[in-house]
Amino acid sequence: MAHSAGTAPEHQNQHTAARKALSVFGPTSRQEPLEWAGEAPLAPELARFYREVGPEWIEVDTAGLPFLFFPLERLWDEQAGYRWNRRTGAALVDWNEEWTVVAKQGSDPFILDGLTGKVLTAPGDDGWEDRLDDPEPTFDSVEEMTLALTATGGAWARWDDPFDEDWSLRRETTASVVAALESVLGGHDRAVAVARKFGYYAAV
Repeated sequence: MAHSAGTAPEHQNQHTAARKALSVFGPTSRQEPLEWAGEAPLAPELARFYREVGPEWIEVDTAGLPFLFFPLERLWDEQAGYRWNRRTGAALVDWNEEWTVVAKQGSDPFILDGLTGKVLTAPGDDGWEDRLDDPEPTFDSVEEMTLALTATGGAWARWDDPFDEDWSLRRETTASVVAALESVLGGHDRAVAVARKFGYYAAV
């Protein structure tokens, strides 16, 4: 049975905050479940997310490849390469039926687990293609994920020159991203771990 998030005021506040944060980077609109083109049922969390937050095509710049959000009508197509083989269309055996890719950074997916409501990512900071273990819970909800990705993008955008003369990320750039993530996630250690997943490998 899929996890069902409540509709208490704190959830509505998360939706409002996530939509406001996303709208800095691109368009949002209310999108209804009938726009979902998937063969599997749409998770209740995603139905609410697209109604209340509603990302269209949105790109959030950061170190390395940008974070990408997709409109609901396109989301099923973005499961290719994760849920099924892109070339043959065959289902991939290591994919859980309750999982849905909800955003990407390059080939690294952010995966909503419909059973728990949490968002999973590749373990450690090796990335999806080099992972040795199953994806791990990283965010408590798709709204928290959205706030973390946009906070990272906002911190990155404040730097006209984020690199030093050796084309390494400036320590100050990485520190500002960690601080932005900490404001969303609460704990410093958690913010550092997430920053490293995002490509800020010198985060401390």
